[in-house]
Amino acid sequence: MPETNEPLSKAVTVNHIAITVSDLARSKEWYCRIFGLRVIQQSAESVLLGFGESMLVLRPGDNPGTVSHFMFGLAVYDAGLIEARLAAEGLAPQKDSDSFHVRDPDGLDVQFGDRMLGLQGFVENGFRMK
Repeated sequence: MPETNEPLSKAVTVNHIAITVSDLARSKEWYCRIFGLRVIQQSAESVLLGFGESMLVLRPGDNPGTVSHFMFGLAVYDAGLIEARLAAEGLAPQKDSDSFHVRDPDGLDVQFGDRMLGLQGFVENGFRMK
């Protein structure tokens, strides 16, 4: 592992947190009612809820109440540079559209991408559907 005082990348936001839920409609209604989150996108497989410059992603699954992963939004996202730096750290970056996933020391899935990934147009529009 390279020794350096500089971070591999500069996280500036939590772009999104993805959680597993038992009932997608019930969880969507609860997060919107309790926290004022706004629906960005929804399907039978997931609901994306917006707040600030972040999202909460809800997905049904066998292990409800768990965080499946979260994504740090980076100040500067250069895919080639990020991939090379993650690999140099001994991590195995997995490409996912315009981002990468790695595992933290305890095995949690951590995603790296541009701070506005999936949010462009929605933040500026107050999370209202166009």
